[in-house]
Amino acid sequence: MSDTDEREQAATEASTERPTLGRRRPQLRMSIVTAVIWVLLWGDLSLANLVSGFLLGLLITWVFPLPPIDFHGRFRLWPHTKLIAILLFDLVRSSFVVAAQAFHFGHTMRNAVVRVDLKTHSDLYLTLTSELVSLVPGTLVMEARRQESVVYLHVMDVRSDADIETARRKVLEAEERVVRSFGSDDEVAALREEPS
Repeated sequence: MSDTDEREQAATEASTERPTLGRRRPQLRMSIVTAVIWVLLWGDLSLANLVSGFLLGLLITWVFPLPPIDFHGRFRLWPHTKLIAILLFDLVRSSFVVAAQAFHFGHTMRNAVVRVDLKTHSDLYLTLTSELVSLVPGTLVMEARRQESVVYLHVMDVRSDADIETARRKVLEAEERVVRSFGSDDEVAALREEPS
């Protein structure tokens, strides 16, 4: 193993280490979100509810710290608008397809579990892509492996290998829309260079 490989492996191991109790820092943004949720749950905006919700958020994020999300991108309005429009279209279309399948008596539906290797290796993009795919009726992400950047997808009514390839293509298209919406300039440029 070369010196460069050893340094990369050490950096990867250091970035996936869980912080010890002494090295944990409060996550203020998450504590503020927890305070807002706490006030909404109690249904009463008071100083006591705000303070107790904030302190509860500090305690929760100190005991159960969230891993850092490595995000170097930026929000792009037009690709994001396109992402939302395609999601809404897919939701409506797929709802009708699944409803028709439910009332198609005598038809034996064959389902499949499909492995999809994502192009990016970002936890954020993996999560957003998985959510987009799972929101559409007829597909569900059963497992996501962040180390390999792989999702396993349950797909309804698979009739041929072409249906499996269509499911894979749709997941990769969703991932591309996520990267175009939130990715850095380098990540978006890398999408343009990759063959479809």
